[in-house]
Amino acid sequence: MALFNEMPYDEKFRGVLWYNEILEGFAPRLVKEELGESKLGELRYIWKETSESIPDDAPDREKYETAYKNFIQNWVSAHDFMRKYQGEAGGTKFMQAAIAGWQQRYSGSALVTKIIGSISRQTAFRMLAKRLAYKLQVFSPFLVSELNGNHMILAVNPCKIPGTSGGNEFCQLACQNIIPVWLARQFNIKMYTDKHGTNCKVTFEPF
Repeated sequence: MALFNEMPYDEKFRGVLWYNEILEGFAPRLVKEELGESKLGELRYIWKETSESIPDDAPDREKYETAYKNFIQNWVSAHDFMRKYQGEAGGTKFMQAAIAGWQQRYSGSALVTKIIGSISRQTAFRMLAKRLAYKLQVFSPFLVSELNGNHMILAVNPCKIPGTSGGNEFCQLACQNIIPVWLARQFNIKMYTDKHGTNCKVTFEPF
Protein backbone atom coordinates (compact mmCIF):
# COMPACT_ATOMS: atom_id res chain seq x y z
CA MET A 1 0.00 0.00 0.00
CA ALA A 2 1.44 3.36 -1.06
CA LEU A 3 1.74 6.03 1.63
CA PHE A 4 1.01 9.71 0.99
CA ASN A 5 0.96 12.79 3.15
CA GLU A 6 -2.45 13.74 4.45
CA MET A 7 -3.66 17.09 3.19
CA PRO A 8 -4.18 19.57 6.08
CA TYR A 9 -7.59 21.22 6.45
CA ASP A 10 -6.38 24.69 5.54
CA GLU A 11 -5.19 23.31 2.19
CA LYS A 12 -8.42 21.36 1.71
CA PHE A 13 -10.31 24.59 2.28
CA ARG A 14 -8.23 26.40 -0.34
CA GLY A 15 -8.70 23.44 -2.66
CA VAL A 16 -12.48 23.59 -2.43
CA LEU A 17 -12.38 27.32 -3.17
CA TRP A 18 -10.15 26.58 -6.18
CA TYR A 19 -12.61 24.05 -7.58
CA ASN A 20 -15.44 26.47 -6.88
CA GLU A 21 -13.62 29.03 -9.02
CA ILE A 22 -13.84 26.54 -11.90
CA LEU A 23 -17.61 26.35 -11.35
CA GLU A 24 -17.85 30.14 -11.11
CA GLY A 25 -15.83 30.38 -14.32
CA PHE A 26 -18.15 28.36 -16.55
CA ALA A 27 -21.64 28.01 -15.02
CA PRO A 28 -22.72 31.69 -14.88
CA ARG A 29 -21.36 32.27 -18.38
CA LEU A 30 -23.26 29.24 -19.69
CA VAL A 31 -26.52 30.30 -18.05
CA LYS A 32 -26.20 33.87 -19.35
CA GLU A 33 -25.43 32.74 -22.91
CA GLU A 34 -28.17 30.11 -23.02
CA LEU A 35 -30.92 31.59 -20.83
CA GLY A 36 -30.24 35.31 -20.53
CA GLU A 37 -29.31 37.83 -17.84
CA SER A 38 -32.49 37.42 -15.78
CA LYS A 39 -31.98 33.68 -15.41
CA LEU A 40 -28.38 34.28 -14.35
CA GLY A 41 -29.75 36.47 -11.56
CA GLU A 42 -32.08 33.62 -10.60
CA LEU A 43 -29.17 31.18 -10.38
CA ARG A 44 -27.14 33.65 -8.30
CA TYR A 45 -30.09 33.99 -5.93
CA ILE A 46 -30.33 30.20 -5.55
CA TRP A 47 -26.62 29.97 -4.78
CA LYS A 48 -26.89 32.75 -2.19
CA GLU A 49 -29.92 31.25 -0.47
CA THR A 50 -28.51 27.71 -0.25
CA SER A 51 -24.92 28.60 0.75
CA GLU A 52 -23.76 28.98 4.32
CA SER A 53 -21.47 31.85 5.32
CA ILE A 54 -17.92 31.01 6.40
CA PRO A 55 -16.67 33.09 9.36
CA ASP A 56 -13.08 34.29 9.00
CA ASP A 57 -12.26 33.18 12.53
CA ALA A 58 -13.68 29.66 12.18
CA PRO A 59 -11.30 26.67 12.56
CA ASP A 60 -9.81 25.38 9.31
CA ARG A 61 -11.83 22.15 9.46
CA GLU A 62 -15.10 24.06 9.90
CA LYS A 63 -14.22 26.36 6.99
CA TYR A 64 -13.47 23.36 4.81
CA GLU A 65 -16.64 21.48 5.73
CA THR A 66 -18.84 24.50 5.04
CA ALA A 67 -17.10 25.37 1.78
CA TYR A 68 -17.33 21.72 0.73
CA LYS A 69 -21.10 21.60 1.29
CA ASN A 70 -21.55 24.91 -0.54
CA PHE A 71 -19.50 23.72 -3.51
CA ILE A 72 -21.37 20.42 -3.93
CA GLN A 73 -24.74 22.14 -3.58
CA ASN A 74 -23.88 24.95 -6.00
CA TRP A 75 -22.53 22.51 -8.58
CA VAL A 76 -25.64 20.35 -8.49
CA SER A 77 -28.04 23.30 -8.44
CA ALA A 78 -26.38 24.82 -11.53
CA HIS A 79 -26.72 21.53 -13.41
CA ASP A 80 -30.35 21.16 -12.30
CA PHE A 81 -31.00 24.77 -13.32
CA MET A 82 -29.89 24.07 -16.89
CA ARG A 83 -31.99 20.90 -16.98
CA LYS A 84 -35.02 22.78 -15.65
CA TYR A 85 -35.03 25.20 -18.57
CA GLN A 86 -33.48 23.14 -21.38
CA GLY A 87 -34.05 19.53 -20.39
CA GLU A 88 -31.46 16.89 -21.27
CA ALA A 89 -29.84 19.26 -23.74
CA GLY A 90 -29.20 21.74 -20.92
CA GLY A 91 -27.65 19.04 -18.77
CA THR A 92 -25.37 18.03 -21.64
CA LYS A 93 -24.29 21.63 -22.20
CA PHE A 94 -23.44 21.93 -18.51
CA MET A 95 -21.32 18.77 -18.65
CA GLN A 96 -19.46 19.98 -21.74
CA ALA A 97 -18.82 23.38 -20.18
CA ALA A 98 -17.57 21.72 -16.97
CA ILE A 99 -15.09 19.53 -18.85
CA ALA A 100 -13.83 22.56 -20.78
CA GLY A 101 -13.47 24.48 -17.52
CA TRP A 102 -11.35 21.73 -15.95
CA GLN A 103 -9.21 21.47 -19.08
CA GLN A 104 -8.54 25.18 -19.07
CA ARG A 105 -7.47 25.17 -15.41
CA TYR A 106 -5.10 22.22 -15.90
CA SER A 107 -3.65 23.21 -19.29
CA GLY A 108 -0.21 23.96 -17.82
CA SER A 109 0.00 20.62 -16.03
CA ALA A 110 -1.07 18.81 -19.19
CA LEU A 111 1.79 20.34 -21.16
CA VAL A 112 4.38 19.26 -18.58
CA THR A 113 2.93 15.74 -18.48
CA LYS A 114 3.03 15.43 -22.27
CA ILE A 115 6.68 16.53 -22.37
CA ILE A 116 7.67 13.97 -19.73
CA GLY A 117 5.47 11.36 -21.39
CA SER A 118 7.39 11.75 -24.63
CA ILE A 119 10.43 10.52 -22.70
CA SER A 120 8.82 7.95 -20.38
CA ARG A 121 5.14 6.99 -20.40
CA GLN A 122 5.36 5.25 -17.02
CA THR A 123 7.20 8.16 -15.40
CA ALA A 124 4.56 10.58 -16.65
CA PHE A 125 1.76 8.37 -15.32
CA ARG A 126 3.34 7.93 -11.89
CA MET A 127 3.93 11.68 -11.65
CA LEU A 128 0.30 12.45 -12.50
CA ALA A 129 -1.02 9.64 -10.27
CA LYS A 130 0.89 10.94 -7.25
CA ARG A 131 -0.46 14.41 -7.84
CA LEU A 132 -4.00 13.09 -8.14
CA ALA A 133 -3.56 11.02 -4.97
CA TYR A 134 -2.81 14.20 -3.08
CA LYS A 135 -5.18 16.67 -4.74
CA LEU A 136 -8.25 14.39 -4.68
CA GLN A 137 -8.17 14.39 -0.88
CA VAL A 138 -10.18 17.61 -1.20
CA PHE A 139 -13.19 15.45 -2.13
CA SER A 140 -12.84 12.52 0.28
CA PRO A 141 -10.36 10.61 2.44
CA PHE A 142 -9.06 7.39 0.85
CA LEU A 143 -6.18 4.92 0.80
CA VAL A 144 -3.86 4.37 -2.15
CA SER A 145 -3.94 0.56 -2.24
CA GLU A 146 -1.74 0.18 -5.34
CA LEU A 147 0.50 2.44 -7.39
CA ASN A 148 2.96 1.57 -10.14
CA GLY A 149 3.72 2.67 -13.67
CA ASN A 150 0.62 0.93 -15.04
CA HIS A 151 -2.18 1.77 -12.62
CA MET A 152 -3.24 3.41 -9.37
CA ILE A 153 -6.09 2.13 -7.20
CA LEU A 154 -7.82 4.21 -4.53
CA ALA A 155 -9.91 2.59 -1.80
CA VAL A 156 -12.56 5.09 -0.71
CA ASN A 157 -14.28 3.50 2.28
CA PRO A 158 -16.57 5.29 2.86
CA CYS A 159 -16.68 8.15 0.39
CA LYS A 160 -17.45 11.58 1.82
CA ILE A 161 -19.45 12.75 -1.21
CA PRO A 162 -22.65 10.65 -0.80
CA GLY A 163 -23.04 11.90 2.77
CA THR A 164 -23.41 15.48 1.52
CA SER A 165 -26.64 17.05 0.28
CA GLY A 166 -26.66 16.57 -3.48
CA GLY A 167 -23.67 14.26 -3.19
CA ASN A 168 -25.12 11.31 -5.09
CA GLU A 169 -25.92 13.53 -8.06
CA PHE A 170 -22.46 15.13 -7.87
CA CYS A 171 -20.92 11.66 -7.88
CA GLN A 172 -22.79 10.75 -11.04
CA LEU A 173 -22.01 14.07 -12.73
CA ALA A 174 -18.38 14.58 -11.73
CA CYS A 175 -16.84 11.31 -10.53
CA GLN A 176 -18.48 9.06 -13.10
CA ASN A 177 -18.56 11.40 -16.10
CA ILE A 178 -16.80 14.79 -16.04
CA ILE A 179 -13.53 13.82 -14.35
CA PRO A 180 -13.01 10.61 -16.41
CA VAL A 181 -13.65 12.46 -19.67
CA TRP A 182 -11.32 15.29 -18.61
CA LEU A 183 -8.52 12.88 -17.64
CA ALA A 184 -8.89 10.97 -20.90
CA ARG A 185 -8.83 14.06 -23.09
CA GLN A 186 -6.15 16.05 -21.31
CA PHE A 187 -3.85 13.43 -19.77
CA ASN A 188 -4.61 10.24 -21.73
CA ILE A 189 -5.63 8.52 -18.48
CA LYS A 190 -8.50 6.04 -18.01
CA MET A 191 -10.53 6.28 -14.79
CA TYR A 192 -12.93 3.60 -13.57
CA THR A 193 -15.21 3.70 -10.52
CA ASP A 194 -16.59 0.60 -8.83
CA LYS A 195 -19.22 1.90 -6.40
CA HIS A 196 -20.92 -0.18 -3.70
CA GLY A 197 -23.14 1.96 -1.49
CA THR A 198 -20.92 4.60 0.09
CA ASN A 199 -17.74 2.63 -0.67
CA CYS A 200 -15.88 2.99 -3.94
CA LYS A 201 -12.78 1.64 -5.68
CA VAL A 202 -11.28 4.06 -8.20
CA THR A 203 -8.76 2.84 -10.77
CA PHE A 204 -6.54 5.00 -12.95
CA GLU A 205 -4.60 3.60 -15.92
CA PRO A 206 -2.74 5.13 -18.88
CA PHE A 207 -4.19 4.42 -22.32
